[in-house]
Amino acid sequence: MKNQQGIGLLSFVIIVGVAMVLGTMAIRLAPLYVDYWSLSRVISDVAEESKGAEVTPAQIRQKLSRRFITNRIESISLRDIKIKNNDEGVLIDATYEKRVPLFINIDAVVKFEDALFQVER
Repeated sequence: MKNQQGIGLLSFVIIVGVAMVLGTMAIRLAPLYVDYWSLSRVISDVAEESKGAEVTPAQIRQKLSRRFITNRIESISLRDIKIKNNDEGVLIDATYEKRVPLFINIDAVVKFEDALFQVER
């Protein structure tokens, strides 16, 4: 007589449960990263386009405003982006964090801290 091989019911339920948890997390967190990539691309483009010119923070904010509308960036408000002059030019600080509910009372907090862009004169 041959012994049966394969996974049991309990192992199958555990594997499906873990897959569902990971899938739910991926579905909830993926839009945050897509928005961040769009935001950093827009700010990077504005910084590159303004490089070498004498631009003020107000002019950069106006350019960003138009690009935010065009690219439907809604994850961060333009008011939350700090734009200030420094020794090298203008610094655009778009660091932010988002909180997303995962399960019942468990949230995920995602910090985007590397969104610093320098517009050089």
